[in-house]
Amino acid sequence: MTDYGLDVAIAGVPIYDIEYYSDDVILNPYPHYAAMRDLGPVVYLPQLDNYAVTRYAEVREVLQNWRIFSNENAIPADQAGCDYFRGGSNLVTDPPVHDEVRVKMAAPLLPGALRSIQAKIERTASDLIERLVKRRDFDGMMDLARFLPVTLVTELVGLPEDGRDNMLLWAASAFDITGIQNERGRKGVEVLNEMREWIVTKATPDRLLPGSLTARIRDMVEAGEIPQDLFLGIMNDYITPALDTTISATGELLYQLGRNPEQWKLLQADPSLIENAVDEAVRLGSPIRSFTRRVVQPYQLAGIELPVGSRVMVLFASANHDDRKFADPDKFDVTRGARDHVGFGHGIHMCVGMHLAKLEMASLLKAMIRQVDRIEVAEPTIALNNTIHAFGTLPVRFTARQHLMVVDAPANDASPVDDTWIEVRVVARKVEADDIISIELTSQYGDPLPPFDAGSHVDVEIKPDLVRQYSLCNDPASRETYRLGILRETSSRGGSSGVHADLHPGATIRISIPRNFFPLDESAPASLLMAGGIGITPMMAMAYRLHAIGRPFALHYASRSRRRAAFLDELRAAPFHSRVSAYFDDETPVQFDAATILRSAQGGTHVYCCGPKGFIDHVTETARELAWPSDQVHVEHFSAAPVLTGAPFEVIAARSGKAFHIPCDKTILEVLNEAGFEIPSSCHSGVCATCITPVIDGVPDHRDMVLSDEEKAANRQIAVCCSRSRTRQLVLDV
Repeated sequence: MTDYGLDVAIAGVPIYDIEYYSDDVILNPYPHYAAMRDLGPVVYLPQLDNYAVTRYAEVREVLQNWRIFSNENAIPADQAGCDYFRGGSNLVTDPPVHDEVRVKMAAPLLPGALRSIQAKIERTASDLIERLVKRRDFDGMMDLARFLPVTLVTELVGLPEDGRDNMLLWAASAFDITGIQNERGRKGVEVLNEMREWIVTKATPDRLLPGSLTARIRDMVEAGEIPQDLFLGIMNDYITPALDTTISATGELLYQLGRNPEQWKLLQADPSLIENAVDEAVRLGSPIRSFTRRVVQPYQLAGIELPVGSRVMVLFASANHDDRKFADPDKFDVTRGARDHVGFGHGIHMCVGMHLAKLEMASLLKAMIRQVDRIEVAEPTIALNNTIHAFGTLPVRFTARQHLMVVDAPANDASPVDDTWIEVRVVARKVEADDIISIELTSQYGDPLPPFDAGSHVDVEIKPDLVRQYSLCNDPASRETYRLGILRETSSRGGSSGVHADLHPGATIRISIPRNFFPLDESAPASLLMAGGIGITPMMAMAYRLHAIGRPFALHYASRSRRRAAFLDELRAAPFHSRVSAYFDDETPVQFDAATILRSAQGGTHVYCCGPKGFIDHVTETARELAWPSDQVHVEHFSAAPVLTGAPFEVIAARSGKAFHIPCDKTILEVLNEAGFEIPSSCHSGVCATCITPVIDGVPDHRDMVLSDEEKAANRQIAVCCSRSRTRQLVLDV
């Protein structure tokens, strides 16, 4: 034990004596991660003279606090590597330089910008999977995981052919250096010196692909927007991380789906889990084993005093397997929804290319769901790299689907870039009532549409940056068409008015796969469907489904007048017409009375209610007065405008530590979007759940119509598009 190690032991820091960058540890690191986590959140590695942060909470604490844990003179685990990268990458800078450069680097890699290339990526992914299905047996790493990065991403980066051919070698070498300068690291230095020389001599403006990432940076340098001395580092940052991390995560995703066929079946049955599956693969595989930070101010981490100047290794992979954060952390679970993993990092230095990586992986999954029935894998080999955890080879067998699914359309700026979308065509349009039309949609390519459950809705892209949600109101047994019913609202902000103006037969649009936040409990002894106005739309699908499975139900439909009631003729002719009762405000003698209806229902009946806020309030308050069990009352609001009035307050973005003033006339979402945050959003009115954001501290003033009463009472989430704060400060996990 060194003298320094003795000092560490006296200070109470657990010591874990391991050759972290040895072949043995690289081949099987997980028992070592577990052993270090068991010792404590901070351990000392004497062979590296570094501290290591092992647990999730402390890893996030380090990554959030760049003023204490600096990236300057850091990232590699030894001083020689730190000296080599000094000034050669934006990753080894801190604000203000880091922020100025990152803004320029990140612009073409944000979700909105990626939309322009997403269709090409998805077509290429579909073609690739089609070829691999025909081959049946192949190497998952060489033939699948590497394909999109090596073909499309190298083109996106825009190097000349001689540069593209070397990108994989350059990337692997850079990640060897970010470990230590063992034999792999020393060879990496030789290779990267060649890359740097190539950039200076060969990456001239006339040889870079016009419109590419590197050509854009070269143009900005020549225009004086980026200092010349930063050019080499930015080029390096585009070239080296663009491949290996995505290849690693894609290989992990393929391996886990093959090992866990029940998870693949879940994904096939519900493609909305694609984003979860991608995140879960990144969490479980953790492409980057660790990076280091340099302690620049005295600091206690988990009670451990860290000396100024010491290096702290942030063990991303260990944190992502911490059972203090993730239940059953070694299990691959596509329903987990662990978006807060640290596989892409965390804080201001979070992976700049994460959206592109997730887009590539999601595109492959869409193509696989459409074409692959079964995935089988054999045991992989592990590639030896100081920093990247990845398979070297992965034997895979694909068994083709007998019938193809259509799950292959680009996403858009107003929704997460990696959601699953479908390209559809309007085949019919009908006026159903005053200011209400229905439109029927079919696949643009003539294939069956994904199945949907009663109560489901789809996101409809009316135009770029404008997405609205509409319930599916046809029989769920249909696979040929979807039908939507749309009320033209007098206060329309372009959504419903755009549908009424532009969606005629022959028009093509994009919609999401169906999602269901208003599911039907088919096991209930009976169901009451209560619709007010345009709230009839989800009830139509529910009525068709309940009739098909022979479950007792009654549909009660209230409207201001017959002229404003949609689908009346269809309901009169429906096979369940005897179960339908209609009520009109301008007619007598019978008016809608929730109390009378609820009192006559048998025990155990589930109530489903959709319509204007006043209608829903009447039904839910009546049910409460009658002591109706809350878990048997289900509601869905079809519209809501955010109420912006209220006292100003402050929002803290925890990942960067930045504070933002929220005035009384703006939403949290508006302020954060103006500041450059990419907050997924869609409805801007609190009804779609797209923008739900975790709350770390403070008490939200909930104004959405999505979170349950229990979720609102817990104050752990907020719909940032409409809700505000009851406390002077609200800390959000963004």
